[in-house]
Amino acid sequence: MSERRPGIGLNLPTWPMRGGGYASWAEMRQLARAVEALGVDTLWVPDHMLRSLRDRPRFGFWECWTILTAAAEATTRIEIGPFIACTGFRNPALLAKMAMTLDEVSGGRLVLGLGSGVPARDESWSAFGYDGERHVAKYAEAVEIVTRMLRERSVTFAGEHYRTVEAEIIPRGPRPNGPPVWVAGLGERTARVAARWGDAINVNRPLSTTADVDGIRDAAAAACEAVGRDPSTLQVTGWGRLAIDDDGLAVARDGYLGGTPDDVATTIRGFGSAGLAHLTLYPGAADDPSSLPALTAASLARFAPFLEALNATDGKVTA
Repeated sequence: MSERRPGIGLNLPTWPMRGGGYASWAEMRQLARAVEALGVDTLWVPDHMLRSLRDRPRFGFWECWTILTAAAEATTRIEIGPFIACTGFRNPALLAKMAMTLDEVSGGRLVLGLGSGVPARDESWSAFGYDGERHVAKYAEAVEIVTRMLRERSVTFAGEHYRTVEAEIIPRGPRPNGPPVWVAGLGERTARVAARWGDAINVNRPLSTTADVDGIRDAAAAACEAVGRDPSTLQVTGWGRLAIDDDGLAVARDGYLGGTPDDVATTIRGFGSAGLAHLTLYPGAADDPSSLPALTAASLARFAPFLEALNATDGKVTA
């Protein structure tokens, strides 16, 4: 089987840097342009407000959609999107309207990632007053409303949690059916939501081996079978980590990609051959204690040889 290159994405650093401070928008704008110039395919922004982790005190994030809109204006080619927009934080009909508008602002470069969020682990919910009860049931309704409003002229929906009455997006953006929608689906219930409505599924597990990709592809196929969809019509996407040392090598750890730039490129091309359409990466220094390091100019420079090696291939999976 020939090796194929998945699309590659990076996240703007809207959460704390290694030293504890936050990147300014001027710094993020420089990074966005540098990422685009390097030839990365997709630039993402996370959608959280507050988090607490075992290895670090409470921290925050710059607001997702504000940064995304600024990033759309700062760049010209790279695709942009939320990784991922929590459907519990915004009315779904409004979220669809926001997405169509940002697709216009970006010239048709938005990829809309949607996720249910995890109220038990993300204190944004309680701190900002969001109701985390039955969040997966709400997610199923929200994803249906968002995707239908992007693809249909008028949507009337009467669910247990959300309602719309002849809701329309006027004016429409540059793409008749709106931006592609990538739906998060880690568990069986959310995977079926993705299989029912998504253009792609994103499974929230770090990928470091082809066996990992086989696992999420099989989960996506099972979800498609459950809802009566051809699995070949649902793209599979995921994410991975790189801890790069001073010698330019990715340190092999559990749940991390490891090896030389050529080694990592071979592994990622194998991911593409195994059915992965897109891989979002978190590159950081080998001695960075964070499992999801914030991108810096230095870590982008360390990552550049890996992307160069990955680009030395004939094919690319279309994301």
